[in-house]
Amino acid sequence: MAKKLHCSFCGKSEDEIQKLAAGPGGIHICNECVEVCQTIMHGGGEAVNRAFDPKNWPKERLLALLAPVNASAEGYRDQLQTMVETLRDQGVSWAEIAGSLGVSRQTAWERFS
Repeated sequence: MAKKLHCSFCGKSEDEIQKLAAGPGGIHICNECVEVCQTIMHGGGEAVNRAFDPKNWPKERLLALLAPVNASAEGYRDQLQTMVETLRDQGVSWAEIAGSLGVSRQTAWERFS
């Protein structure tokens, strides 16, 4: 059975919305959230809608989202590892990578080597 996809922003499943676009690292955004983003980008929507706050979601939605959110986090970790490895292959120092990450050189080396 295929896993259900969810919007990474509002948590709605693919069954609850019309369209779902995929991004890097397993992140997805639904057509409804794109509309909210467009409103914000055009100067509307002063406050973030309560629908985006997981504290307002029912426990069923939160439980259903644990695996997809974890998969997205793992996807981003993999993407970050690939980026660091690519920078190292290009001769970028651990100090420069650490500076971009806001961590010590030692921390960057331990995390990514």
